[in-house]
Amino acid sequence: MYKIEIVEKNGFNCNWATLFIGRQFKLISSLEVTNYATEYLKNNPNVNNEFILELAWEQVEDKVDDILERIISDSSSEDMAKEYHKWLYSIIKEAYNNYSDENIFEEIENIFSMFNTPQNMYDFFRKVSDAFYYPSDSKHTIKELVEEFLDAEKQLIL
Repeated sequence: MYKIEIVEKNGFNCNWATLFIGRQFKLISSLEVTNYATEYLKNNPNVNNEFILELAWEQVEDKVDDILERIISDSSSEDMAKEYHKWLYSIIKEAYNNYSDENIFEEIENIFSMFNTPQNMYDFFRKVSDAFYYPSDSKHTIKELVEEFLDAEKQLIL
């Protein structure tokens, strides 16, 4: 499990849609949502949204997801896609920063699986696999391929 700080430390803002996508991909716990709601209410004492107030009380997993879905119900698919890319960027960036060249491929495999083998990662994953299994045939190192992917993801967010 991750914390929303992983998104924020990459310079992205976190909002209810960010939390929703994080929950959809089982990246964050319900407690993380509760903590966010509590902090949100502390910083916005005049907010009187029943859903946010309800989230501030620790809830069971399914209930948190239902409440988040109600909060973000007016979000566009474009907004939701941006939040998805924030998570994907942030988690891959974390792997890039914390894993050696030898271990990053395994972590990328995990991320690919964690995000349910997304279509937008197939080409990237194939190139990384080739660089891992056939390094002498690859034009780029795994780290270089990750950098390219991160640049492309950042463009989708901005």
